[in-house]
Amino acid sequence: MKYEFSYGDPISEEDALAKLREMGLHAFAFDVDTETDEPLHWHEFEGAAWIISGSGSFADETGAVTQVKAGCHSRFPAGWLHQELAGTKVRVAFGTNIPFKQWTHPINKEPSIRPAILC
Repeated sequence: MKYEFSYGDPISEEDALAKLREMGLHAFAFDVDTETDEPLHWHEFEGAAWIISGSGSFADETGAVTQVKAGCHSRFPAGWLHQELAGTKVRVAFGTNIPFKQWTHPINKEPSIRPAILC
């Protein structure tokens, strides 16, 4: 899977969670309130997300910044390097191919330990 991002019309939390489940993902929703830039990191899971409300931004490993708002949708592969940036306050519907209880910790993993197969 390649990283994909699109702007769309706002979507309800209920509808976003239903779409994530239709994609075969383990879906849940949560609030993000990022006060300082996160370090660049990756996750062991692949998935998708919809921004339900709020706004903010994130950067990828090249430093390219993407602004987010309600209706934004993304799909991301395991190992994708990114960071949330300061000032991001959003409600997000999030779905992953691995159930939350099976995620290893820390959830945000350092780039130096990313397996070559995920690069």
